Amino acid sequence: MSGQKYLPSDVSRNLVQRLSKPSLTIREQEVLTRIAEGKSNQEIGKHLFITEGTVKSPINRILAKLEVNDRTQAVLVALRSGWVSEQMLYG
Repeated sequence: MSGQKYLPSDVSRNLVQRLSKPSLTIREQEVLTRIAEGKSNQEIGKHLFITEGTVKSPINRILAKLEVNDRTQAVLVALRSGWVSEQMLYG
């Protein structure tokens, strides 16, 4: 192979997917999970022991990192990326 390294297509596909996913902090992942569960900012704040206003910061960072405009789009990206599963949402 003329000195080149070979990666099987499934390995390279997984690698590209991992590298192209934005990384979310643990707090952002927690907030995104609660958003996917349909929780309001107030409910998320109570669950995470932070104020409703403080919840807006990780939400804004999530939307920016995922390059989406709203919570619904963020949940769709989370489902497609495997950060949130339908089973997790519906028990």
